[in-house]
Amino acid sequence: MQLGTGLVTSRASPRCMYLALTSPNNEIEVLGHDARIMEPVATEQPQHGPQHPLYTLLPLVNSASAAADLIVRATSTPDLFTFAYLLHAPAIVQHLDSAPDKQQYMRLLRIFASGTWKDYVADAASLPPLSEAQTTKLKQLSLVSLASKSHTLAYARLLDDLALSDTRALASLVVSCIYANLIAATLDTRQQLVHVSAVIAGRDIVDTSDVARLRSVIDTWSARCEATIKALTAEAQTVRRAALKESKDVREYNRTVDAINKQIRRPLTKDTKDISSGGIPVSVEDATPSDVMEVDDESPRSDTSASTKKRKQGIRS
Repeated sequence: MQLGTGLVTSRASPRCMYLALTSPNNEIEVLGHDARIMEPVATEQPQHGPQHPLYTLLPLVNSASAAADLIVRATSTPDLFTFAYLLHAPAIVQHLDSAPDKQQYMRLLRIFASGTWKDYVADAASLPPLSEAQTTKLKQLSLVSLASKSHTLAYARLLDDLALSDTRALASLVVSCIYANLIAATLDTRQQLVHVSAVIAGRDIVDTSDVARLRSVIDTWSARCEATIKALTAEAQTVRRAALKESKDVREYNRTVDAINKQIRRPLTKDTKDISSGGIPVSVEDATPSDVMEVDDESPRSDTSASTKKRKQGIRS
């Protein structure tokens, strides 16, 4: 095993870091199951539009060569991922339109703005060659485009679309996109999948096809929001019905308890009989003489007293 460059953290303990290991066959393995790439604590946010320092050079562009050089710099800079401002800059457009031998740089800029690695490969013969930095950036942007269309990407498809040699190169590219705050994703090495949870940085809108693509993405997002709202509403109604039923049961229980307590605490009257005593009055003061005689006759003590009197009379006689 060789020590990899990625740091990961488990979902159960986000602050607990582990090291990613690379096996001899270039497969990424993570110490611990179901881990995600950990974003660095201090990550520079990608800069967009005229805020990037590189665009301060636009007023200095006075020729087609200077415009082409600025395009090469923009497509090589590691923290610049949107190019619409440069694509529509009058200085760039005017100088490149007047120089047919430099128009290939405008086509290259369009590919970086909204195209993919496959688009470049298909027209590579008529486009300027790419440096290593440009190749990495274009593959990063291509991964962003793929992630915006599907949140689950198979390793096999990514290896083919991005012309990557192995899973180690793929993992390195995904990690670089996460570190650059382009996407939020997890690597599932067991299932050979990349799970994308969010696309943070989008692509530029260059032509009408991009508008249609953006509308499709927004429609999909809107439909997902509506489905989520319906599911939450149904769940809320279920919880509300359960709460009302429970409240009704509690009120019914309380009424039953109150009724029993009132019966227990009700004061005794002369007509109140103890059911367990067979109808004999509970209070001696309330009993009649006939009731007392009945009690004496039925009690064992009265029987004993009568037999004792008979024995005494026999002895006297």
